[in-house]
Amino acid sequence: MKNKVFLTLADGSVWAGRGRLAAPTEGEVVFTTAGCGYPQTLSDPSYCGQMVVFAYPPVGIYGVDTERLEGRRPWLSAALVSCLDETENGRFRPLSSWMEENGIPLIDGIDTRQLILKIREIGSIMGRLDHSPTLPEIRELPHDLVDRVSCSDTEVIGDGDVSVAVMDYGAKENIIRSMAARGCRVIRFPHGTKAEEVLSSGVSGIILSNGPGDPSVLDSETEEIRKLLGKRPLLGICLGNQLLARACGAKTQKMKYGHRGANQPVVDVSTGRGILTSQNHQYVVTEESLCGTGLEVAFRHLGDGTVEGLINRESDAFSVQFHPEASPGPEDASYIFDDFVAHIRESGDR
Repeated sequence: MKNKVFLTLADGSVWAGRGRLAAPTEGEVVFTTAGCGYPQTLSDPSYCGQMVVFAYPPVGIYGVDTERLEGRRPWLSAALVSCLDETENGRFRPLSSWMEENGIPLIDGIDTRQLILKIREIGSIMGRLDHSPTLPEIRELPHDLVDRVSCSDTEVIGDGDVSVAVMDYGAKENIIRSMAARGCRVIRFPHGTKAEEVLSSGVSGIILSNGPGDPSVLDSETEEIRKLLGKRPLLGICLGNQLLARACGAKTQKMKYGHRGANQPVVDVSTGRGILTSQNHQYVVTEESLCGTGLEVAFRHLGDGTVEGLINRESDAFSVQFHPEASPGPEDASYIFDDFVAHIRESGDR
């Protein structure tokens, strides 16, 4: 049975909804404008520690295909929707039962339009779900989010003729699937793996994955990336883009409310080609800090002009802030994987 639930933001504003809440829940309240793929959004490890507000109503229509998720479970702290519309579907799990089974609150009846306008005005903010209006106790996200979502042991996926390492800071499964589909043997390493172990595994290329939280707290991961630079072709994705920047000496900063959605416009600086991309990030590379790092801007956001990709020619490293694997979202950027695999093959180090 659903009960009345209150979302209280750190600024004291209160929003009412309904749902099943086993215990008070806190997290950073953010929003996504994606109009498709809610199971993939819910299972994206990059949302760890966050309460996600869905701009698109309704949510739940087609259930959950547990074979095509982006993580082993839903990683977010809570999902907030305007309308939960579930129908019988013999193929897929009902959304509400899947969320309840995983202990994640699914709250509907929220005035998501006004809540999103509020977040756009004041920025992403901490919030608390409770049966009575109560201010959140935590002031910021914890620093161990990557440790929570990363794999604990090395895994091997696929049996292609090219071996690629994926440094798992919270990697979406479709990154793994996308590389395996292109004839790669993927070795997935836990986030704390030393550079020496990665290089000794015989991989011909390295992917720095997406993941949650603030890149500036990941000092040990950044140091290991620094040791990988120039040793193999390297591709950074989302958090991996930010960590590459920091490994080269650049800085990152927190955005007001980030980019989260499946229709973010980006331009390739070298060609002028525009593409639509899937994105989910709160932090961005500070462009003013790129001087002297060897990094050049490769992509730029067409909406706010922020850095959306980098290239370091000397270190054979390239990165994008958006998600080439999408899921959900358009596949305009999937050629990034094609180019990366082709570059590995051309390098002859297999």
